[in-house]
Amino acid sequence: MTTNQTHTVRRPGAPVDAAESAGTVLEAPAHRPDQSRSAVALWSVRHKWLVLITSFAIVLGGVAAMAGIGISTQGQNDQLVGDSAAAFEIRDAADFGEAPTEFIIVTDPDGPLDPARSEQLAAELTSAYEAAPGVTAVGQPFPGADGSLVLPLEFAEGEEGEAQQVARSVEITSELGAAHPDLTVGQFGETSLDNEVNGVLGDDFLRAEIFSIPVTLIVLLLTFGAVVAAGVPLVLGIGSVAVALGATAIVSNGILPVDPNSQSLVLLIGLAVGVDYALFVLRRAREERHAGATVEDSIAIAGATAGRAVVISGVTVVIAMSGMLVAGGLFTSLGLGAMLVVGVAVLASVFVLPAILAVLGDKVEALRLPFTRRREARRGSVDTFWGRLAGRVTRRPGVAAVVVGGLLLALAFPALGMKTAIGGVETLPRDLKAVQASQQFSAAVPAESTVLQVVVRAPAESADRVEAVLLGESEDATALDLVSATDEEVVRSTDSTVSTWNIGTEITASDDRLHDVVDEVRAQVIPDIEAGLAGVDGVEVHLGGQAAVTDLTDWMDQKLPWVVGFVLVLALLVMMVSFGSPALAIATVGLNLLSVGAAYGVLALVFGGTWAEGLLGFTSTGAIAAWLPMMLFVLLFGLSMDYHIFVTSRIREARDKGASAAEAIRVGVARSAGVVTAAAAVMVGVFSIFGTLSILEMKQLGVGLAVAVLLDATIVRGVLLPAVFALLGDRAHTGPSWLPRLHH
Repeated sequence: MTTNQTHTVRRPGAPVDAAESAGTVLEAPAHRPDQSRSAVALWSVRHKWLVLITSFAIVLGGVAAMAGIGISTQGQNDQLVGDSAAAFEIRDAADFGEAPTEFIIVTDPDGPLDPARSEQLAAELTSAYEAAPGVTAVGQPFPGADGSLVLPLEFAEGEEGEAQQVARSVEITSELGAAHPDLTVGQFGETSLDNEVNGVLGDDFLRAEIFSIPVTLIVLLLTFGAVVAAGVPLVLGIGSVAVALGATAIVSNGILPVDPNSQSLVLLIGLAVGVDYALFVLRRAREERHAGATVEDSIAIAGATAGRAVVISGVTVVIAMSGMLVAGGLFTSLGLGAMLVVGVAVLASVFVLPAILAVLGDKVEALRLPFTRRREARRGSVDTFWGRLAGRVTRRPGVAAVVVGGLLLALAFPALGMKTAIGGVETLPRDLKAVQASQQFSAAVPAESTVLQVVVRAPAESADRVEAVLLGESEDATALDLVSATDEEVVRSTDSTVSTWNIGTEITASDDRLHDVVDEVRAQVIPDIEAGLAGVDGVEVHLGGQAAVTDLTDWMDQKLPWVVGFVLVLALLVMMVSFGSPALAIATVGLNLLSVGAAYGVLALVFGGTWAEGLLGFTSTGAIAAWLPMMLFVLLFGLSMDYHIFVTSRIREARDKGASAAEAIRVGVARSAGVVTAAAAVMVGVFSIFGTLSILEMKQLGVGLAVAVLLDATIVRGVLLPAVFALLGDRAHTGPSWLPRLHH
């Protein structure tokens, strides 16, 4: 849109008058008639106080929703699929009359406990826990398979089935351990484990939240060289996260409970994307202002150029995130949260940022850092590192494409051997007392560690027959590879309609051999049980327990190709419609696939082995979290579009103004390099913080995202993209006449 207002033109570098400095919008036509203006940005400028007051009210509403109703999360069983989901559903619907149980395990590192000492310890433990708050019964001590002593404790049950007042028993366990330094005394149970893990997670995410903001602010200070300008994108990013979390709270309570990781994902993506989008628009507005535009014109031109790129990027990111809706299941809520925060960030950059800039005027550059003035003077010059590099690349694009493309393919190669699994306790920090106790428990009671649970629903009068058939399979089950033991008794529900029987394994949930064990049990044991119960009316036989891990992993692996195909097709269409060039759209998809593939390869290289354990502080399970490949694909494919679209739009802009193909590439890369580098630094900084978290899955997510963004913003957009543009020539800017071109 072009305005026809009277104007006062200020030459670049001329003093700013008092009205402009105060943020007053001056009546002025375009300082450059060839520059279009955003009608939306102009509307926000002219209604700035309405926009800001409304935005502030929306942010307050988001905070109030979070504080008032909170985010409703899904239970673990809500995420299950297949045969194991049916097993969990049947078991959870039945009443087994069981009280929440915790186990005290005493192990002698030197070998089995002496019988006399074991008897003495049993009496001491029983006496110590009988008076503990919350303990309703102390069970009969029994010897573990490894010669340890195991004492079961029953607790009063809370509203969600948890053991109440378990904290005091944990303290007693620590006191007993201190009193017997030659022994290892641990407490294992679902509630004590959850309490300790939740405490660690809470501390981790609090640290991530605390450090991500100053890291982002430091990057923005170095980028803008002014305190006020650095604060604007940060405020918009935090505001976007607050609104998105509030919307997530409303959706989770009224429509769909969300995955427990949704809040972390919204924070991770929202802060990075919100800051990036605001950074793109703000930098372009200041660039136009320095070139002589008035405050209003600089904002309107930025809205029509960088703002349009942000909208296209946001739409593409949302499309990529919507791939999680195609997958369904637990990814639905994760996708909704990510799409919400990206949408809010786009709206904030398009509507709210112009209003803020109109109010601040040139005061947005207040409190300037003294050492940044020389760099500011050279900003946008083609004679920068990235501009010179782009010039060299365009002279030999084929060589650059082969070298960099080959490097990315080499990085992607380890992904061919990537193993995925839904980990259990083994993915948690090994220094947690509950994790150490779980290892003791696995050695003491192998049939209750990594368990496959046979669940049978049948009429009550058939309960004895069900028990006989299940126990009759014990010998065949223990004969299978990697099966450690089977339960010696069958557990019945109070109405005798549901029976459960455990088959223990020698491996952890992260071990890919668990798939083989589950397959063998389903192929050899379950059919025998069904045959033994032939003729029983309405009988159902399902395999649950840790079989849920393999079922969910297989489901994710099966969904991944569909999600990839969906995202690729829609991203291709968006790029074609946005830039009007099929060749450029295809190249975009190819570059993004290289970035994602390289991230997969680095992830497999780092976490598939043990060489990086000391460096990053983790214990390798040899596998990547099963949900991570799909999550990384949609996130990385979407986020990489930020840089791609911004660089591409600057190249297209220079080309439309008459520059040669090679010069347009050099100018476009040089003028976008600074903001792309800054945006990437923000993302890498935020994602790297998540790479320091204690939980292995979060560490893998943070490292994968940080490495991918770093690669994408440097060698992909700085070298490979210019090479592709040079190789495509005019095909990067032209296409069929019937194909619309939204970005001019």
